[in-house]
Amino acid sequence: MGAELHFDASELELLGRAIARLPGEVKAKAFARAMSRMRTMARTRVVKRSSERTKVPVRMVQALTKAHLNAGGNTIEVVEKSGWIGLYKLGARQTSTGVTVKSRGSYKSAFIAKMASGHTAVMMRDGKSRLPIHELFGANPAHDVTNNPDEFLEVLAELIKDHLAPRVLHEIERLIAR
Repeated sequence: MGAELHFDASELELLGRAIARLPGEVKAKAFARAMSRMRTMARTRVVKRSSERTKVPVRMVQALTKAHLNAGGNTIEVVEKSGWIGLYKLGARQTSTGVTVKSRGSYKSAFIAKMASGHTAVMMRDGKSRLPIHELFGANPAHDVTNNPDEFLEVLAELIKDHLAPRVLHEIERLIAR
């Protein structure tokens, strides 16, 4: 069982004329509501793609990502700000041979240390001597977005193509029904 949907140019013309006849305040309110929903959807999709690509938990990427709607310019801005995430924050465990991190593997000769400041991190020695040591880091989600913009622009373009027009029509229907 399948469903077929046919549109011809006359139906789209009638829809365009009907929307043009609507009061300006109804159109503005419907578009503002639709853009607000698109902002939330865009943030969710960017967070999901970023999490998949960097193998960082979704909750952690969500905390780093903000989405803003500029109602005057009808634009949505998704901002992801982060530094390099320490391996300890990604769930590192000390083993007899080093440290293992979920979805990242093992780090031979690494160890988990707590500094006097209270900072806990996965560390590794620079040589055979006790000092110096350096911290080991995982991914940086913001760095991934900067270096691979096409991956994320594709997600946003698909979102606009598939959801913007139906969402605006949905909001117009809700406002007219009142």
